Amino acid sequence: MHLSTDEMREWVDGYIAAQNSQSAKNDDENHWAIQKFFDLEMDHPDLCWKAILNILHREPDEAVLGILAAGPLEDLIHYHGDRFIDEIELEARQNPAFRHLLGGVWESSSPEIWNRILEARDNKAW
Repeated sequence: MHLSTDEMREWVDGYIAAQNSQSAKNDDENHWAIQKFFDLEMDHPDLCWKAILNILHREPDEAVLGILAAGPLEDLIHYHGDRFIDEIELEARQNPAFRHLLGGVWESSSPEIWNRILEARDNKAW
């Protein structure tokens, strides 16, 4: 599956708008953007990873970042941590905002992956 640049931008815009609304209930016009993570997380985690990074790049407020960390990023780590851990570590080394985002993730995945997540988010030497 592939998303065009415009489709990715629409997803990112919709997700931020939905999380910024007073409530992200199912009847919100942008709820589809939240649901899209659930729809894609198992079979297309690469698209979820790309969307997470795009949302982070847009510098949403802390409330949106908290939901992004505890939702889509945490799910990605839980279900696909072994596949994405190298990319997660690299992004954490290069991007302080991503390292901060990792701070909102609760323990998930295997103990080995989780230890690497802790190191990636806490290592100030990078």
